[in-house]
Amino acid sequence: MWTITKWEIKSTFRSRKFLFIFMFQMVTLFSMIFIFNSVLQMMNTGEEIALTPSLNEFACLDVNDPSGVIKDEINQKAVMIRSTSLKSPMENSLLLVDEYNTLPLNASLFLDYSTPMRSVIKEEVESAVERSSREITDQIIASMGKEQPHVKEEAVGESLPLRLVNRVMVAILLILPLFMFGNLIIDSIVGEKERKTGESLIAMPLSRSHIILGKSFAVIIIMAIQLLIWMIIIWGGFKVHNAHLVYLVLVLTAFPVVGLTSLVAVYSKNYKEAGISITLAYIIIIGFLIVPALAYISQKSGMGPLILIIKLLGSENITISDIVSTISGLVFSSLIFYGLAVWLFERDDIIFGPRPGVLRLLRDLL
Repeated sequence: MWTITKWEIKSTFRSRKFLFIFMFQMVTLFSMIFIFNSVLQMMNTGEEIALTPSLNEFACLDVNDPSGVIKDEINQKAVMIRSTSLKSPMENSLLLVDEYNTLPLNASLFLDYSTPMRSVIKEEVESAVERSSREITDQIIASMGKEQPHVKEEAVGESLPLRLVNRVMVAILLILPLFMFGNLIIDSIVGEKERKTGESLIAMPLSRSHIILGKSFAVIIIMAIQLLIWMIIIWGGFKVHNAHLVYLVLVLTAFPVVGLTSLVAVYSKNYKEAGISITLAYIIIIGFLIVPALAYISQKSGMGPLILIIKLLGSENITISDIVSTISGLVFSSLIFYGLAVWLFERDDIIFGPRPGVLRLLRDLL
């Protein structure tokens, strides 16, 4: 097995294709760090971040507000305001406001239900009315010579967007290399079938299980090297707490990912079939990793390798159950994936054909 592992590592690092992909990953990583740091800087300075495009080209509102009490409070980034007079016909939604002299102040909103943007206009006008009402109330209190109540705000902990960037995004950056080396396994296993060299490899005095495990272990070593470089680079842009423990969890997570990739590669006939299958498999794996992590950020509950990494990055308290459940899940899934990959690789009908269907394999396995 170690002989196969050393041979695969040497051939990988001699490949110009691999070196090009490796350098491209480094450039991509630097770009992502720059973007995330820019977002963090805007969050720390309190600058408003627009996550959705402006709607003012679509949501139009005709306004007749002589005093400008409500008109000035409408967010013109969300609604395009057009001044109008009572004599002009209403072509869009219309807001009529009395001239502000004394209370009560009457405002009437006429909505055009033929436009899908009426809900945007209604919500923005209601928000503007609330803001203008607070200002009028403050003016009345000030005119009576009474002091307004003083409210002091103290923020404790990180806001949700900041936690998402600081922990979840950093954890996702660290886990990305696990899904960037599927082509190495496909080329190593499926390539043997395409190049018709699998028969010569099987004819050697080597166990078929050693062949699969040796090829898989070579990819895990390359992943470990890549992860170490990524962590060093990310360390320069973000604070990575408990780096050694995070690295250990990432390497352990690589085992089932490589095992599933090897299983798919052994069963696939060619590169095309393997590529499609690996893409679907990785989408499922990423979903199982990221969805519980996002749920943990909002609800503080859940388990999984990505959640454990988030806790380590945030220096949170980690219980024994968190460690046992995560490691046991990784070990159990690794044993299943590698066991099935070795079992398939030892079948001559998988290697030489005709390849049996999935239902027949399930029947033989059971």
